[in-house]
Amino acid sequence: MKETAILLFLILTPLMVVKSQPDIAFNLFNGSGELRTIYVQRHRLSEKYTLNLDGGSYLGIGSNSWTRWGFRGNIQRTLLNNAKVDIGFMYNRVQLHEEVSSDIPDESSDLVRHEYRPHQSVNFSYPHFKNSALQHRFRLEERLFSSKTKGGVDFKMRLRYRIMHKGRFDNQPIAPKSLFYRTFAEFNFNLYEEADNVFWIRGRYCFGLGYQFSSKLSGDVNYFFEHNKTVKGQEQAIIHIFQITLRQTIYWI
Repeated sequence: MKETAILLFLILTPLMVVKSQPDIAFNLFNGSGELRTIYVQRHRLSEKYTLNLDGGSYLGIGSNSWTRWGFRGNIQRTLLNNAKVDIGFMYNRVQLHEEVSSDIPDESSDLVRHEYRPHQSVNFSYPHFKNSALQHRFRLEERLFSSKTKGGVDFKMRLRYRIMHKGRFDNQPIAPKSLFYRTFAEFNFNLYEEADNVFWIRGRYCFGLGYQFSSKLSGDVNYFFEHNKTVKGQEQAIIHIFQITLRQTIYWI
């Protein structure tokens, strides 16, 4: 309980500071940014099945034109020692901040958009090193958007590929009371109306540091550099993302 309380304090304190002073907090980069605070709960149901749940808030800072909160879940099945598949669903409530032309006198310039995002993933780990492995993930996402102002539902689809590595600096296994790092690169590809005449729509690169408090609890802080391009001929949009994550595992076996 003490470790959980400390982690929650570390998560909530920067969130309140950035929310109250967003311009001061983001003058360093002078651009778009986001502060994410996420709680992940992993349920080991059996040797083959794992239920993953997470929820979080995504606070826009700097010139970011939207904020959101959402939750996600998936059920994962282990096929082999180094291969897993999963199916899942995510809901996002997105608050847009942009000028909207409307004939409704009371229409606010703030838009609320709802995103419903089913996904299917294949994960495998290769090659294997002494105490870690490179983790590859291929994920297909179907995205449905709805908003009161626009009406109707928009459908988009994209493919995401991520390669990630996590380990300790001394090349020992990650164990309780140990510091670890995590780093990855992820690339998103347009399959159906995710972008206008652009195939590679996003690159995201991360470096993070974490601490394994016990076999059931860890926390990490991460920095992401992200570039997006959704319209051909336009410059890429750069976003700096800071993420604080609390991860808990519950064993049912």
